[in-house]
Amino acid sequence: MINLEILNIGPIKEVKITLNKINVFIGEQSSGKSTIAKIISFCQWVEKDISIRQSYENYITDDTYFIDKLASFHKMDNYFNENSEIIYESDAIKIKYKKHKIQINWKDRYNYKRIKISYIPSERSIAVLPEMEKVELPNNYIKSFLFDWFDARKVFSEKEKLSLLNLDAFYYFSENSRNNITNTEKSYNINLTNASSGLQSITPLIVMIEYLTEKLYLKEQNSSYELDKTLQETNFRIFKKLVMDEYNIKHKTKHDLEDTVKNLKEGTNDELIKLFKNYQIIFRNLSKTNNTSLIIEEPEQNLFPSTQKHLIYYLLNKINKKGHILTLTTHSPYVLYAMNNCIMADIVENKLTKSEKERLSCLKSKVKPTQVSIYQIKDGKTHKIQNDDGLINDNYFDEQMKNIMNEYYIMLNRY
Repeated sequence: MINLEILNIGPIKEVKITLNKINVFIGEQSSGKSTIAKIISFCQWVEKDISIRQSYENYITDDTYFIDKLASFHKMDNYFNENSEIIYESDAIKIKYKKHKIQINWKDRYNYKRIKISYIPSERSIAVLPEMEKVELPNNYIKSFLFDWFDARKVFSEKEKLSLLNLDAFYYFSENSRNNITNTEKSYNINLTNASSGLQSITPLIVMIEYLTEKLYLKEQNSSYELDKTLQETNFRIFKKLVMDEYNIKHKTKHDLEDTVKNLKEGTNDELIKLFKNYQIIFRNLSKTNNTSLIIEEPEQNLFPSTQKHLIYYLLNKINKKGHILTLTTHSPYVLYAMNNCIMADIVENKLTKSEKERLSCLKSKVKPTQVSIYQIKDGKTHKIQNDDGLINDNYFDEQMKNIMNEYYIMLNRY
């Protein structure tokens, strides 16, 4: 469970939420949707960084380190002031940034399991441009996304093309022509840069979802050399930190550590067994990727309503297969209503006839109402827009539709 509080950052005045398996944020332009999503992504990354290093020294020796890194990585300069606060509390760690001061404490370091965190930005269409492979980018979320894209796309060769939803289009990568789009009849085979804006938007998204929810885990199972090498480097660091923290070693010299380990060996077996068991728990939790946290900005970009529906069904189906976490920002009512269908499917599936089930494509993507949290952002605050049963209640999109139709009805009286 992760609790998050954000106060006075950019357009956000006050947000207090508990992250769910699926989290959706809707709202007007510049209401703060991306601000929340970026802070979720960054805090998850900090927790991962600290857990792998088994140290938060970098963050607490310089109070500006945490906020400067957030501002530069997620392009949030000038979002912060003297009243800005972030409190992030998971089962493993608590991070508190307040009054330009940072506090970090372990809650239970043995609870953390390594995850893959991927922020998929609204600017994802730039991935299809061939020149992006050569552009020197600053160390920010766009660069991070592109590096993941460069890895992910290579999994889908001409022999293992990736189907793009219901569009009768397939993506594959080749060293010569890079990103390619073809169809079932092979009546066309074009470069992705020449495809429609919808395909340019959805292709990087589908490739990344498929890779980060499925292929990444197969890759780790089949090719562990690089992972083993990384873990060997982490191995001693974990043990060192455990010994230092457990036995309160103030001076972090090799001599101090060697003396303590020597004393341990000469001491009781119980001490050594306990320390080794604790080490094994942490090492096991870090030795493989447990799940993925996907943070996606505006998945609906440039997509026809029916494609938006199929995209959400596809996405929820992928999220359900493993303990993945999904955070979405959206401007689309179709995204919201498609998600509502998947919640309703879980509620009524057992009451549906065989004929009704055959007509419903959302059943394979059903999601438990308790696993979904949908928020509307208004005046810098979040408001949950679900009924007690989890289904979506009155919301911003309904409001906007009524406003548009009200104008029509005024004129209709004169028609």
